[in-house]
Amino acid sequence: MYQQDILGIAPNNLRELFESLYKPYKTYMLFFFIFSGLIGLNGLVNSYLMKVIIDALTYIEGKTFSYKTVLWPAVFIVLNFELNNLSWRGINYINLRIAPLVRNKLISQAFEYIHLQSMHFFQESLSGSISNNITMLADNVEEIASRILPRLIRGIVHMVIALIATYFVNPLFSIALFVWAGAFTGVSLFFAKKIRSLADSWTKSQSQVSGHIVDSVMNFSSVKLFSQSQFELSLLQNSLNVMKQKFQTKEKFFLKFYFLQGLSVTCLVAYAVYLLIQLRMSNQVTIGDFAFILGMLLYFTENVWDFTEQIDILNKAVGKCNHSLKALYQPIEILDNPNANPLRIKEGKIKFENASFHYKQATPLFQHKSIEILPGQKVGLVGYSGSGKSTFVNLLMRLYDVIEGQILIDGQNIQLVTQESLHKAIVMIPQDPSLFHRSIKENILYGNPKATDKEVIEAARKANAHGFIMKLPQAYESHVGERGVKLSGGQRQRIAIARAILRNSPILVLDEATSQLDSVTENMIQGSLEELIKDRTTLIIAHRLSTVLHMDRILVFDKGCIVEDGSHNELLALNGIYKKLWDAQVGGFLPTTEVA
Repeated sequence: MYQQDILGIAPNNLRELFESLYKPYKTYMLFFFIFSGLIGLNGLVNSYLMKVIIDALTYIEGKTFSYKTVLWPAVFIVLNFELNNLSWRGINYINLRIAPLVRNKLISQAFEYIHLQSMHFFQESLSGSISNNITMLADNVEEIASRILPRLIRGIVHMVIALIATYFVNPLFSIALFVWAGAFTGVSLFFAKKIRSLADSWTKSQSQVSGHIVDSVMNFSSVKLFSQSQFELSLLQNSLNVMKQKFQTKEKFFLKFYFLQGLSVTCLVAYAVYLLIQLRMSNQVTIGDFAFILGMLLYFTENVWDFTEQIDILNKAVGKCNHSLKALYQPIEILDNPNANPLRIKEGKIKFENASFHYKQATPLFQHKSIEILPGQKVGLVGYSGSGKSTFVNLLMRLYDVIEGQILIDGQNIQLVTQESLHKAIVMIPQDPSLFHRSIKENILYGNPKATDKEVIEAARKANAHGFIMKLPQAYESHVGERGVKLSGGQRQRIAIARAILRNSPILVLDEATSQLDSVTENMIQGSLEELIKDRTTLIIAHRLSTVLHMDRILVFDKGCIVEDGSHNELLALNGIYKKLWDAQVGGFLPTTEVA
């Protein structure tokens, strides 16, 4: 799905979300509501039929008993039970048909939307929290549509018909029920905002607990190596204590609220029983009427109680949905221009033109910087940690947007081309590649899903990965574990190199792609890397200056600025920062902080 299409279906609120999900199933939903209404009528119809039977079985002056009098009410009771059964099965069938489709659509839309987000979104959000919010949104939408709304509809139908039916028996009952139900529901709705606020607060605390657990588990090696399991537990306990406090605050409010509701029900029942006795003693109601009204009353209060309880559950579910919507559907920071065209690369020329950039509330890294990288040029990027090397590459890949100026590739402003085409044109091999919890073959194919098995194996051979892959129990079908934990750092890097080879993009970015390889393996794949970068514009972020000795050009970064530019020998002759880095490198690696 194209970016504009995804943005077009992104909901602004819960109502829009429901409309987009259920609009294609209008007919199903109509029958869903009809079946729910019929179920709501079931208890009332049975109560009335029982009244008819009781009156028929009770001696009434001037009338004689007839089996025909009770036969048809008895038959209708049986038919009513079967109608109730069929209505429930109808609801089950509709849920069976549309519930999984709606759930899949919701999850897919949210999944597509978050993948449009910028790096900043993922840096600010825990991966576990994102996953939890998608699941929570799907669960609660299903809860609202499949369980809460049908019960609310049944409750409304039952209460309305009950008010009408009792009016014809005796208006006093109808008036009493109406006043009581209005007050009961009004008070419940009055406190709905408070209930929703408490539910939102508790939901947020649940997400924080879930996010902390995922964060800790994903960094299990650090926890174990630093012996910090108790520290992690203490952090979790803090989050759990907050969640407990939020839960208890919420439940204390509900405890008081439910007590008052229950007391009001008791008062209504007491009044109704007293009135029924008085009316029966004055022969204004029959024994059947007595049973009908009392049964109706119990059904009515039960439905009103359930109705307000469902309102409470609905508020909680809406609170969770709104929390998830707010967390997932944040504004996209980096969007394709509405008139964006695919990037078309002929040569691979890169140009930063008067570019300025800084992270939010941070010191500027680039200010009005202009630099040009010629087609096919091999450029090394060196500097202390935090000097701006990675930011330079991230700006080129449009993971962030420049504040001023523009970045051009073959004369095309990258903000005016589609991000998809831009990322297809640039392949990056990171220093510490993260692999999917899938097979080795699938991870390599990620570079080009249409590649043949022969091409996959050839790419692995060039990356010197074929040998160790074939020693694994299932060779190319072996799973690498979450983030590739079953493989060594060097093996993961070789898989990443094979993936890049298969990608065959015209611009290549290497973040010291051989830093985790031993010297023997590095030498073995050096030829493959040289073949890979041949005729490609290549940027190499260097942590070892030996990596960039033979580059066409080296850019030296310091405090967000490119302070030196030239070949290895030219930079040494300048006797500047590069010379300091060269003299200070230890074991071939650059120092991480500035050398005095």
